[in-house]
Amino acid sequence: MNKMTNRMVPGYPLEKGFTLVECLIVVAVFGILIAAAAPPMSRFMQAMQARQNTNDLMSSLLLARSEAVTRNVNVTMCMIDQAAPGVCDNSKDWEDGWIAFEDLDRDGIRDVGEDVVDEHSGMDNTTVVTTANFATSVRYTPSGAVWSAGNMTICVAGEVARRIFINATGRPRMADGACP
Repeated sequence: MNKMTNRMVPGYPLEKGFTLVECLIVVAVFGILIAAAAPPMSRFMQAMQARQNTNDLMSSLLLARSEAVTRNVNVTMCMIDQAAPGVCDNSKDWEDGWIAFEDLDRDGIRDVGEDVVDEHSGMDNTTVVTTANFATSVRYTPSGAVWSAGNMTICVAGEVARRIFINATGRPRMADGACP
């Protein structure tokens, strides 16, 4: 019997495994790949947050319009303070949260007996909402029209923006936008 014991065969070491240098090279390559992927991933997360915030606001606008037509009353959406969520607070911003309510006396202020039809607790702290013609509220008539047309820009981290345009008939639509 011809046994090979403890002989080195060229190209085949007796012990298999990774050296410390090989492990460090792999770790360095992974580190470089992660560093290269971080900025695009951050931008992706901001874009997803902007879409989520825009969808939340858009859903509330569509519901407010629908409820105005269904109930045949004026419905107003206004900003709220989280400490008093059922009360409109014009000193707050849209990103702080909002309610939509039946505005039976058409004064833009929620009174006793005016039902809340929708409530949203607010957006994350990297979001800023700017508006044109909706500084304090969005008011729908029983026909589904708004008192004045305008738009809202939802900006996340000062970099990613989405816009909601509301035409005179009250129909909201979304589009990409730019942060102010």
